[in-house]
Amino acid sequence: MLKFEKKYTKKGDFEFSPEEIRPLLEEGLHVQLRPFSPADLDRIMEIEGHSFKVGAYPRSRFEEIYREHPEGFYVAEIFGEVIGYVIGSISDNTGEVNSLAVDARFRNLGIGRRLVGLTLEGFRAKGIQICSLKVRTTNGYAVRFYKSIGFQIVKTVE
Repeated sequence: MLKFEKKYTKKGDFEFSPEEIRPLLEEGLHVQLRPFSPADLDRIMEIEGHSFKVGAYPRSRFEEIYREHPEGFYVAEIFGEVIGYVIGSISDNTGEVNSLAVDARFRNLGIGRRLVGLTLEGFRAKGIQICSLKVRTTNGYAVRFYKSIGFQIVKTVE
């Protein structure tokens, strides 16, 4: 008999690779989606800085959005570490995905899809029938992602 062990020592010292997590997710590992807490902001700033080389939100923008739309700010975590977030808001009977990012180590595992799905469920529960978002034309990854979950390009804006 073989005994296997995988160790991680502390929050922020996460040693699982996406290749190791994928089979666990397929077997039902629980990725917790929960409301944002201000204690999550340092980790979100790390994810934001690595995800958006151009146009990353400053800390003050996240704080502002949270004050204005706390009900639309969610995080995803595995084993107590925040690995992604989504921010959604409602204005003029339209839902908007303001920001979404997943730690690069955990992309392509369905986490972003689940976060956006949670946001869309919240919009539907409030009777919102239209959801919009803006993506830089140079962000091909995001363009493909949003198309894959049913969003359609309606126009190009400056």
